[in-house]
Amino acid sequence: MPNGLSQFADVAVPVAVRGTFMYAIPPHLRDDVRLGSRVEVPLGAKRTTGFVVNLVDNAPADAKLKPIHSVLDEDEPALLPEIIDLCRWAAEYYIAPLGEMLRVALPANMAARGRREVVWSGAQSDEPLIEELKKRPLLLKDALEAFPRSTIQRLRDAGVIAIRDRLRDAVGVRFDRFAVLIDDGDATPKQRAAIDFLRSRGGEAPLSALPVGPSTINTLARNGLIRIERRPRRHTLDAFLAGLDPASVGEIRYSAEQQHAIDAIKARLGTFAPFLLEGVTGSGKTEVYIEVMREAVRRGQQALLLVPEISLTPVFAARLKERFGERIAILHSSLSASERYDQWWRARRGEVDVAIGPRSALFTPFHELGMIVVDEEGDGAYKQDEMPRYNARDLAVVRAQLRGIPVVLGSATPSLESRENAARGKYELLRMTHRVEARPLPEAEVIDLRKERPEKEDRGFVIFSKPMKDILRETFAAGEQAIILINRRGYAPYLLCRECGNDFRCRECSVTMTVHRRAGLLICHYCGSRKSIPPKCPICSGEVLQPIGFGTEKVEERFRRDFPAVAVDVLDRDSTRRKGSLVRILDRFRTQQTQALIGTQMLSKGHHFPNVTLTAVLNADSILGYPDFRSAEKTFYLLTQVAGRAGRGERRGRVVIQSAFPTHYAIQHALRHDYESFYEAEIQFRRTFHYPPVTSMIAILFRGAKVFDVERAATTCGRMLEEAIAPLEGTRMQGPAPAPLSRIKGVYRFQILLRSPHRVALRRAVEGVMGGRRWAGADVAIDVDPINIL
Repeated sequence: MPNGLSQFADVAVPVAVRGTFMYAIPPHLRDDVRLGSRVEVPLGAKRTTGFVVNLVDNAPADAKLKPIHSVLDEDEPALLPEIIDLCRWAAEYYIAPLGEMLRVALPANMAARGRREVVWSGAQSDEPLIEELKKRPLLLKDALEAFPRSTIQRLRDAGVIAIRDRLRDAVGVRFDRFAVLIDDGDATPKQRAAIDFLRSRGGEAPLSALPVGPSTINTLARNGLIRIERRPRRHTLDAFLAGLDPASVGEIRYSAEQQHAIDAIKARLGTFAPFLLEGVTGSGKTEVYIEVMREAVRRGQQALLLVPEISLTPVFAARLKERFGERIAILHSSLSASERYDQWWRARRGEVDVAIGPRSALFTPFHELGMIVVDEEGDGAYKQDEMPRYNARDLAVVRAQLRGIPVVLGSATPSLESRENAARGKYELLRMTHRVEARPLPEAEVIDLRKERPEKEDRGFVIFSKPMKDILRETFAAGEQAIILINRRGYAPYLLCRECGNDFRCRECSVTMTVHRRAGLLICHYCGSRKSIPPKCPICSGEVLQPIGFGTEKVEERFRRDFPAVAVDVLDRDSTRRKGSLVRILDRFRTQQTQALIGTQMLSKGHHFPNVTLTAVLNADSILGYPDFRSAEKTFYLLTQVAGRAGRGERRGRVVIQSAFPTHYAIQHALRHDYESFYEAEIQFRRTFHYPPVTSMIAILFRGAKVFDVERAATTCGRMLEEAIAPLEGTRMQGPAPAPLSRIKGVYRFQILLRSPHRVALRRAVEGVMGGRRWAGADVAIDVDPINIL
């Protein structure tokens, strides 16, 4: 064996196939192929990115192995061994392909799949296809849509065109060219100026900074005095940092509860210790996180902070920069491809001490990770809703266990899963029951919508009740700020024809299209299809088209009518699409340029606005009606979190909730800020009806273009699963049945739900039935521990 290195490699590829593929390592690549390397490999007729997960000395005697084509990593392997181990665990637990798990552990442009392209060979031809190819290569699928297959085949046989596989790595990454000083020998005066400049810059500088022209630079390179290198661009991320409240800057005097939590966590640094930090809103959990991360960094380690949503990143990142300086990395999908690539490699090279980001930041490639913090650990955003369906909160605990370090799960409203783990002794529970500086929790009251009269134009819906308007006026008159929550974007959930009842459903999905009046569009929030709001009904030609219900857009319209002198902004997915818009909206509110902020659940957690004294919830019932056993938990979570935005300064806050179900236990416990009582009531409901966390749950979703094929696959699989789970006492199966959202993006959906007290045995039963099987006309998605069952 040349150089004593392995000749074969097990490679995981990002496709929906469980297991790995073995490839031969060509002699000229054996120095470069290492554990964790990204490699370009053939897969069927295409090339794709693969991940080396094992090096092998021997292959089966009869194996006909394809060779690895190239190594994509220039220096160190992209994947650390501990990330590979974490993904192996996740792939087994979530019944997912290992290659898919490794794919999400990297920035999207580092796991490219190959594309087949049609290219011109240079031979002359009058065919229209050649005129297109002279401009640029075409994807094969695009060429087949535009030109007859027979023409493409004829031109290929004649050698006029060729079809090639192309894998583009690091798509979207911007590069800069650098000059690196090698020698300072004989040089002309101009060349000497460049050499002296490079020496003053430590021996290297961007070409654009050199005080000489391109011809001098090229001469220096030809003469071997400098080397020109192409490097990924370094980015500043100041545009992603929010401003800070002056009171939050500087050293902090910790409360007794904060100090107790800090001491308990610090005492376990260097060992695996899962903590559940249950602290009321405003109790100072963020300062506990930062202090224990600072201690880890003081010991030469690194720390990772996960947040549930991108909208929380600017505020947290600003706090981290104030404490850790420039040695922080921000990782999330709103960064450009080049920015995220740069941040990821900074972490990989050890240039940062702390990384922050949502779900995918869990896989930050830290060599010396010493602490993981998961903020708002009960948020459903930590669960990925597409393959691979992992939960970053749970994998954070697994990574901490594999690494032998503490992990802190923090929230004012812990998930029932985490709280039950604490009750069973799996997690150490740390409680903070008081706000910092003895500030009181906000006063809470509920407005019974059944007793309020809607305005005539609102067709039975109450947006701002009379008591709510009065309270808002009092708040604004006192110079204070208010947060107004409506958990639905757009103008109205749907448009209704008053003559025939047409509700303008999406052609591709089993849902109505949302009215976006400002854009003049009906938009499906599931598939993204859009069409102009028609002047009359396309079915009956009726001209009375009524928007039903209300979202952020209509609430803003009504607010501006009722409070014309009050400056207001909207924070939702639509208003934050442009780069930097999120930070601008938050900073305007923080500096009191706006007095009211209307928004969705994006503003319900994590934000600190000292002048906010009122939180107004316009419709607390929006989640309670969902066909979801977690609806009460999600309602309590949302109400408690948004209530916590009020009264975080010197003046006591107030939360006012509008509801048609004011006596519901989720709403009543939220009014009292009483998580423990809610937990006791909700866990009893789960025990009675055998729902998680008392049992384990697996959802199996069947999808396909023809409803008959999907139903047949679900029915056949259901019979097989019934036999497989029969020996498991207490195991229940619901379905197969159409999913609550029975059609999305033109795809029909059937669902099976399995619940069992036997977690491992249930997963094995599902693997036994589903493993390796294909269903005609349907694909299958397995979701272990599902959060969303719609």
